[in-house]
Amino acid sequence: MSEFSKCAVCQKSAEQKCGGCFSVFYCSKEHQITDWKTHRKDCFPFKICEDPHLGRYLKATKPIKKGEKVLQELPLVWGPLQHTKPVCLGCGKGLNSQTCRPCEKCGWPVCSERCEKSSNHIPECSFTTAVGKRITIDVFDAPHPSYQCITPLRCLYIKQNMPDIWEKLDRLKSHCEERKKTEKYEQDKYFVANFLRSFFQLEEVCTDEEILRFCGIVTVNGHEVPLKKPPFVAVYEKTSMFEHSCKANCCKTFTAKGEVLITAGVPIEKGDHLTICYTDPLWGTPNRRYHLSESKFFWCVCPRCSDPTEFGTYLSCLRCKLKECDGILIPETFISENVTTPIIWTCNACNMQIDDEEAQNIVEHVGRDLQAMDKDSTSASKKFLEYYSNILPTNHFYLTDVRLALIEIIGMELEEGLSGVSDDDLHLKLQLCKQLSSLVQILAPAENRLMGTILFEQHAAIAEIGRRRTNFGEEGQGDFYSTLQEAKRILTEAATLLKNEPEEIREGKLYKQAKFALDNMEIILANFVRANKETLI
Repeated sequence: MSEFSKCAVCQKSAEQKCGGCFSVFYCSKEHQITDWKTHRKDCFPFKICEDPHLGRYLKATKPIKKGEKVLQELPLVWGPLQHTKPVCLGCGKGLNSQTCRPCEKCGWPVCSERCEKSSNHIPECSFTTAVGKRITIDVFDAPHPSYQCITPLRCLYIKQNMPDIWEKLDRLKSHCEERKKTEKYEQDKYFVANFLRSFFQLEEVCTDEEILRFCGIVTVNGHEVPLKKPPFVAVYEKTSMFEHSCKANCCKTFTAKGEVLITAGVPIEKGDHLTICYTDPLWGTPNRRYHLSESKFFWCVCPRCSDPTEFGTYLSCLRCKLKECDGILIPETFISENVTTPIIWTCNACNMQIDDEEAQNIVEHVGRDLQAMDKDSTSASKKFLEYYSNILPTNHFYLTDVRLALIEIIGMELEEGLSGVSDDDLHLKLQLCKQLSSLVQILAPAENRLMGTILFEQHAAIAEIGRRRTNFGEEGQGDFYSTLQEAKRILTEAATLLKNEPEEIREGKLYKQAKFALDNMEIILANFVRANKETLI
């Protein structure tokens, strides 16, 4: 049955929907074109909803295809991380004594005349000059405490001078009541609020509580943007409304301009809530939940956290302690609200049980060994995997962490690259890539950077194995062609996943390598087909 509503231009009955959002109707193509200048700023494939528990959240207004853009927006405010070495306050890049120049007006470090005059630098420059002071920073190899105040100071400037932007910032959660119970709140009160009010003579302008609210808004809603070294923090309006899920349906990255870019990581149905992951999706459940409680002030109870097996991957479980048993020790739950009730871990094969304290002692012991291990060493990583595979399930988050490092190390340690590694290590690299891609597909299918990196390494292993087999006569011409086609297919998928990554970050550079390798592969395959027409028929 057709859906009718009123035309956004003339209010007549209309059936034609905007294809971008499915939320606005038009009676004709002409009226849709007429309205586009007005509608484009609000044309998103979602609507903003409110819930007493969730607060504001986003719900899809139409089916969204995997890879389709959901949102792209500039930050409301950005600035250096609280604990950072000196950075340019115009562009955010790291500085040293050779690359730094003090702003002529206020003394805050910048990297160029252009950055000195940048609108980004106006807030701290205007506050500093207003009290007739100059900042002097001459230590560049350690975090400088003065930078803790910059982003909150920019929030204050926005409140005083940019009401339209402040209205959006002001609606974001700060969780100040929850933060009052933390040590970080006291640190912000002393090092940020007290410093700002005394140094910039703001006692009559704002209160400690107001500045601490700015700190809370940035802490709770801020995204670490890795476009510079060191990264900076930015707060985005609509991005702050994406719910968290430990198995998100959207992927987040950034453009070279500092915009956040959200795309659908999986197919999304109309009516689905839009989610991103606020933590590391390959951490174990206790680690993810603790990180979220400390940084975002909520305890996650998403479907993944609620399932102690994490969708059958056993990422946070243990192997049964009985040597003759191949079972897995699984806790009753990871989200118990009653800390006085002991959690029991039970083997899914023999029903042997251990208590939570014993389980955590095992995990902590493995964690200490992992921390002490040289993760840049192929041999050390292989020994760790071999030893702890008897204690931890195949997909345990510590083993997964080592595998992720190992697929990149194999081939990087040697000057010759992959061509210099042993056959055993090459096949190990391929095996680990397959294990990891299967795991990520289950737990974090929207993590494009992660999956793209794994597939890039997988294609490299397949291509090198094919080259060696051909050189040693182990593979016929047709088999070699099939191997190259498989490597190309996987590399194409990797490039598709990495195509939105900016050149400033590692995955963006990997995308460029993938495109270059694909072009070369096309040439090799075309030449091979021409030279082996009869064989391939």
